[in-house]
Order: sequence, then structure tokens, then C-alpha cells
Amino acid sequence: MNYCDRLHAAMDAAGGPIVVGIDPVLERLPADLQPANPQSGDQCAAALAAFGRGIIEAVRGIAPAVKINIAFFEVFQAAGVAAFYDLVESAHENGLLVIADIKRGDIGSTASLYARGHFGGAELNTHGAARIPDAVTLAGYLGRSAVQPFVDMAAETGRGVYILVRPSDPEADLVHEFGQEGRRFYQHMADLVSAWGGAHRGTGWSPVGAVVAAKDAASTAALRAAMPHTPWLVPGYGAQGGTADACRACFTADGRGAVVNASRSVIYAFADQPGDWQASVRAAAERFSQDIRGVLGQQAGR
Repeated sequence: MNYCDRLHAAMDAAGGPIVVGIDPVLERLPADLQPANPQSGDQCAAALAAFGRGIIEAVRGIAPAVKINIAFFEVFQAAGVAAFYDLVESAHENGLLVIADIKRGDIGSTASLYARGHFGGAELNTHGAARIPDAVTLAGYLGRSAVQPFVDMAAETGRGVYILVRPSDPEADLVHEFGQEGRRFYQHMADLVSAWGGAHRGTGWSPVGAVVAAKDAASTAALRAAMPHTPWLVPGYGAQGGTADACRACFTADGRGAVVNASRSVIYAFADQPGDWQASVRAAAERFSQDIRGVLGQQAGR
């Protein structure tokens, strides 16, 4: 089944097109999850895994998917990578799709190895399909050969990719807003992403998506119109200052085509609230979902 078809089904079941990002920083974990020895990589990785499982349990039934950023786990080396894949499996056991935020972008045989490693080539997949993410993030700046192995394997296995087109970090504008008047680099990337995914649509949507932050409404709407079959992963909501209203133009008229990610504003919602930290996270996820659904309701009514 095409990745976007599965994602839309999960969004319909959960009630909102949102993704909760799991970006755990050790120092910000709840007190009862802090490792006894913060110099122990094994203990630190175990703490991140416990926190991640708590997030997954808290947002189950509200978010259709989680986005797990591998960098927060790789810092603890082998134990951290094992914890990352444990969370992929835990999310699937709880009925959530998983976007692995890996941002790979090398070329040729290296890209092929990355694709096999993250999408589970048969000879490497010793732990079962539950530990393979449903989609990954990529950087396509080295050209088609940097993404094609992922695209091919995604099409074969019903998974998806999201390629960076317009990130939310203002410092990225030095690259992505570069270009002549009326033609920016992010628009060039959008055309490439659309072309790379054109041959692999399911029910109208390509498994090759784009990471697109909501900027001003006019340019976002123009980019949405230029990528009619490309699903978007929308960063920047919440802690980075993005709003639901700014995300409105990321969606098609029928409220499809995008999922909005929030990380810190949801997973650390307990920071200033006493009591059950998972309850605070769940409440924040519910507010997030309601916020985005409210915008889509207004859009549908126009």
C-alpha cells in the first residue's frame, strides 16, 4: 500500500494531520527518568528510550505518526542506535507510523547502502519489519543519485521519503532563498522533487514528499500549487514560532497533502507543570491537533 494512502488512513483514524517529533535531550527528561550515571552511554540511551516510549503512549490515538530524530540517539553510539530502533518498533506496536529523521544525502553506492540500512534490505533486516520506519527524511543537494536508491526501495516496499525543499531554520534561508527575482533555490528543489516522484503515485499522491516550512502565505500557496501530488512534512510549528494559521496554505483544498510536526512544544509540555508528565504531553498533543484541525475546518468552509 502506498505510503501516503497509509498515512491518510492513519490521519483519518486519529483525527488530525499531525506528527509529534521525538527529539529527546537528556537534561530535559523528567526527573524519574534521569540516569543514575549520566556518563554511561548505556544508561543515557535507556533513559531516552524510556522517555520515547512514554511519548508514544501519551500521543497514541491523537497523532497518526511520530518523527524520531536519529541524531539525538546516535550521540550515544551503539546503545543509542539500538534505542532508536527500539522506539521504531514501539511506535508500530502502538499503531503509529514512523518518520525517521535521518537527512541522508550522499551519492551512488553510499546512498544505496543508506537506503538498504534504513529501509531494511533483505540481507540486513535481522529484526523484522516492525523496526523499519515508514518514511525517512533526505537531503537532495547532491542530485538524483543521492535519493534514487531510497525512492526505488520506498516504491517497492510501500514506504516514503521527504526531501528537504524549504526548511524552517531562518539560517537556511541563506541557501534556500537564493536566486534571481521570482526564482528561488527552493522552487528549483520543488521541481526536482516533483519529477523524482512522478512515476510512483498511489491514489494521486507520490511516495516522494517534501519538507516545506510554512513561510508567508503567498509563497507557500504558490509552492503548494506547483507540487500538486507531493506530500509535505511541515516543520516549525510551536517552539520555532510557527502557527496553525501559517500552515493553512500547506494543505490542498480538501485538507490533504501535509502533516505538521511539533516536537519541543509537545514533548516538554510537562516542564512547568507538576504531576503526571505523560498527561501533560497528551494534553499538549490534543491542543496541537485541535489547532491544526481548526484551521482545516476554516479552510474547508471557505
